[in-house]
Amino acid sequence: MTTAVSPYPAVIYKYVTGNRWSEATRLCRFVKDDSLWAMLAAMASAAKQLDTAEVAYAALNEADKVHYIQYIKEMPSKDARNAEMAVLTGHYQDAENILLQAGLTFRAILLNIYLHQWEKALDLAIKHKTHVDTVLAYRVKHLNRFDKEERIKKYNEYMKEVEIDWDKISAKMEVEFQKESQNGGKKK
Repeated sequence: MTTAVSPYPAVIYKYVTGNRWSEATRLCRFVKDDSLWAMLAAMASAAKQLDTAEVAYAALNEADKVHYIQYIKEMPSKDARNAEMAVLTGHYQDAENILLQAGLTFRAILLNIYLHQWEKALDLAIKHKTHVDTVLAYRVKHLNRFDKEERIKKYNEYMKEVEIDWDKISAKMEVEFQKESQNGGKKK
């Protein structure tokens, strides 16, 4: 039995391993095959080649990923960008580790909130003695959206002790983002 095998994946691989991203992109544009674009998107994402990944995801009509890459490109901190790239490729624990090692505790807490890792988010906030109210506020907002009651014991305990004031929380978050912009995400 014989079958035809496309030579293009091997050529794309050769271009990528040779760091020839523009040639790989040109080949994908010429061949117009979604599987090649997907291959290029995955390899570019893994290699943190944001421009190439953006073009490849756009060719695949993956608007959400294109917007996410644009968001990553606008981040002021290299460490935050690296963490978001880890999120894009599904490496959430790596993303958290990058943020914590860079001293971006607030971003690590937010990451866990966005991933609905509620207990982890609260544990980080408690451990670092920061943004406990932020975690609680987002948890309440999440539960209200789904008309659910709190079932996590630790949350119930802290809800009794901590006041939730969205104005204060928003102001604290703004300070965190400004601080990150000013120092590029580096530890003080």
